[in-house]
Amino acid sequence: MPYSLSGVGHNGFDRADLHIHTKCSDGIFSPEEIVRKAGKAGLKAISITNHDSVAGIDQAKPLAQETGLELIPGVEMSSAYKGYDIHILGYFFDYQHSELKQYLDNCRRLRTERAERMVHKLAKMGVKIEIEQIIMKAQNGSVGRPHIAAVLQDGGFVKSFSEAFSKYLGSHSPAYVKSIETHPEEVIRLINEASGLSFLAHPAQNVPDEILRQLISFGLDGLEIIHPSHDTYRQNYYREIANEYFLLFSGGSDYHGLKDQEDSFGQTWIPYEWVSKMKSRLPAPK
Repeated sequence: MPYSLSGVGHNGFDRADLHIHTKCSDGIFSPEEIVRKAGKAGLKAISITNHDSVAGIDQAKPLAQETGLELIPGVEMSSAYKGYDIHILGYFFDYQHSELKQYLDNCRRLRTERAERMVHKLAKMGVKIEIEQIIMKAQNGSVGRPHIAAVLQDGGFVKSFSEAFSKYLGSHSPAYVKSIETHPEEVIRLINEASGLSFLAHPAQNVPDEILRQLISFGLDGLEIIHPSHDTYRQNYYREIANEYFLLFSGGSDYHGLKDQEDSFGQTWIPYEWVSKMKSRLPAPK
């Protein structure tokens, strides 16, 4: 897989990973631990992209500055369009922007409400867990399905995360509740208003071409080309689409720190040149 090999400066590239989750959403490691891991992996730049939350940025910033790691403000924002869950990655935005902050605060509330509804559905199936357990698992961060899966596993209702999703929490499973249903055009506008760039996350996972082209028409700045779910064919395919529409490239590991990812940090990356191209396309601050 291109741009996914370990080793500092492999092929002379400075490397970046622009898709990383921390404890502030559904990752295992703290923002500071991620900065340390990035240093050990020889990355030049990272972006912490928690789900509907910018909570990890300020925590990571002091250590990143101390160690010389470039920390790019990031977020992975949930939206929905024509029945599809659409995830939009935002980069380089003003994460103190008042409208964006207010929106993300509301998302946090909606995510907790969603979890409560899923707990209610599980209870009807005889699977009794408490919302307080899930909030504790999220460490007061942005609540998501992985936190519910972890509580189910702790309670012995399932043996693994994958079983929790296939049996209860997946999009076609009985306890599933739809995620945040903001229109993606509104998410793109919010990122743009905060002087940032918007990218479609992992397009191969759940976005047919017809929907992809409509999303591009809403003003996307780029596509996530490198992702663990994209093989070489998919990488080349989305690169061609991005070139067709003069879009930027992004990518990263979508690292959460789960057991199957533990030893892979730093092995999925993009050339820093892509980051430089993003910077050249940044809108003027508003």
